[in-house]
Amino acid sequence: MELRLDKMEEILRKHSELLQTSPLPSLRPENSESGAHAGRQNLASDHDTQSEASNNLGSSKLYQASHMNNNLFYNSHPSNGPSGPASTEQAHNEYQGRTPLPGGSISGPVSDLPAQQGIAMSTVTPTPGAPLPSTDADDLPPYNLVYNLVDLYFKHINTWCPILHRRTTLDNLFGISDLQEADRILLHAIVATTMRFSSDPRLTEERRQHYHRVSKQKVLLYGMENSSVKSLLALLILALDLCGSSNGPPGWNIMALITRSVVQLGLAVETNSFSVAPHYTSIYTLRAMILPEPKDFIEEESRRRIFWMIYLLDRYATIATAFEFALADTEIDRMLPCRDDMWMENQKVETRWFVTSAQNVDESHQQTLGRPENLGAFAYYIEILGILSKIHKFLKRPVDIGKLTDVEKWQLQYKELDKELTSWNFALPGEFGNMGKVFQPGSRNLNCNWIMLHATYHTAVIRLHSSAAYPTTRSAIFTPSFSAAQRCHGAVENISALGDFVVNNGFLPKLGPPFAFTIWVAARVLLVHGSTVEHKLSPQISFFVDILREMGRYWPVAAGYSGLLQRVLDEHRDSERQGNGVTPSSVKILADMRRTAFDLDFLISRQPRNGPQSHGHLGGMTPAKTPAQNELEYLDVFNFFNVPRLPFGGENLSGATEGLMSNSDIPTGNASLDHPQYQPNEFNITNFMIDANSDWLFKNEGPTF
Repeated sequence: MELRLDKMEEILRKHSELLQTSPLPSLRPENSESGAHAGRQNLASDHDTQSEASNNLGSSKLYQASHMNNNLFYNSHPSNGPSGPASTEQAHNEYQGRTPLPGGSISGPVSDLPAQQGIAMSTVTPTPGAPLPSTDADDLPPYNLVYNLVDLYFKHINTWCPILHRRTTLDNLFGISDLQEADRILLHAIVATTMRFSSDPRLTEERRQHYHRVSKQKVLLYGMENSSVKSLLALLILALDLCGSSNGPPGWNIMALITRSVVQLGLAVETNSFSVAPHYTSIYTLRAMILPEPKDFIEEESRRRIFWMIYLLDRYATIATAFEFALADTEIDRMLPCRDDMWMENQKVETRWFVTSAQNVDESHQQTLGRPENLGAFAYYIEILGILSKIHKFLKRPVDIGKLTDVEKWQLQYKELDKELTSWNFALPGEFGNMGKVFQPGSRNLNCNWIMLHATYHTAVIRLHSSAAYPTTRSAIFTPSFSAAQRCHGAVENISALGDFVVNNGFLPKLGPPFAFTIWVAARVLLVHGSTVEHKLSPQISFFVDILREMGRYWPVAAGYSGLLQRVLDEHRDSERQGNGVTPSSVKILADMRRTAFDLDFLISRQPRNGPQSHGHLGGMTPAKTPAQNELEYLDVFNFFNVPRLPFGGENLSGATEGLMSNSDIPTGNASLDHPQYQPNEFNITNFMIDANSDWLFKNEGPTF
């Protein structure tokens, strides 16, 4: 044994001498040529050229070296991040050593890379208006600017979209370990979404467009080619940007992608879900769980929150339309997210199961059990979105308002949803259910999701009760409800109080498009309420327009809402100032706008589905002219309240009574939006003089609420 040890020591000594006499190639200036030659022997084949070897090395150092040489770093790093680099020099050294070399593992400090080596060290000054060159160095902003953008993400977006664990995220992106490709893609998503909040002078309009275009393309391409939690996370963050910019195809397309991906990855269900591990023998095809087990509770909860944020975006993208949700309730079997502090501390806890409309009564009762003390504002926010989803499905179903059985069934379901809304609100724990907190000292410490929880509750109240308060079509057995109108008006008052609190306490930049949607709904209720019940335009609407205009600085979709409302208000004021010496009343102006929206929606929704010959007389309902821009804007403003939805062909309901169209009222091929031929609907939209004592909503219950 001693002989063997002696031999081993001798071998180690010889190896040590060899290493001392044959040092590794240096990256310093005096050895640059020999170092490159030695590097080629180790990292490249015999036919590789010096430039190819330099490119291999440069691909790992390109990002840091180019920016350091161009003096693009600040003198110091932000100090408010728990895992932030201590200094600029340390930041350079950490970041440059994190990207693995394509052909080897040689690394060295950035300061050892001189400009004379020509590894992407030149400064490119683009000609104004000319397209910027696309190189690896231009993919991301300078390092400290990237760090600042990540910090801004946590200050302005993660507040209402709590999907990133701050400490873990900063460790992954700026720690000492190698930066993986998926993490770099996540950086691109954060950059694309967060630049709107940065006032850094280096982010000129040209650079903003360049970084946004490059980052968006990289995230989308990576997400299309890779199926993983991190690729989905990057797509989700990019979806915040696209859905916050417009209500058009870019947002729809990325939502279609992530709603399918989250199901395919198995994130729509818990690992112990019945669909994964049934409690008894079944011939049901089980879902395959393709993801590895999470390494800790932080990762487990992060996956859960990714799903719930996609659920949230899907609901907001759909409730203002007549479409179905992309994430069906039948695909969801998830527990609610836990309190933020427990997630931050990696404290594994249980909450309770989310109850969907697809579950039966027994399942719902069992799933409501659990540990409610572990639920935070985000969990209750998800629950109220679930109720809002039920309301959306209810209002999508057509009702024959000329048939008593259909109307009674509709009213019964309506009351059940109203009861569910009220019961849910009363069951909230005091720390979440008491909206009076906005008027109490210390309210500045409230959570942004607490604000969104109440904003969404009042949105759900408006969505449900506006269908009974301001119907666009009625009959003798389907009449407006005065109590429902009062509920809507009360919800608007509460949203106004929330908005006042948000503005006065600096929360507005910390809230996103979902809050803008709530303000948009409240403002439109004032327009509808003023054209029906109140018979005057509330001055409160200007406050809502101002909020949307301010949010529009960061989220273009809010600016779009503000612009639509402002144009309607401007046209309303212009109409009041004109008119042959006769000033039209506010109610008539707003009613005309709403009627135009109803007519346009009617013409669009009643087009034949199976070719021009289908449904005979309905084939000639296409308007004789293209709708004007202001008519389309009226549709955007008022279409949310075009309820109830009649069954196809319902405009000819047999036995229809006053206020409903008869066959002679159906427009012909010569109909246009200027002179619609079904004027009986004017009565439905404008005449809301109803007897509150005969209100069907609480006829059998009395004034309980």
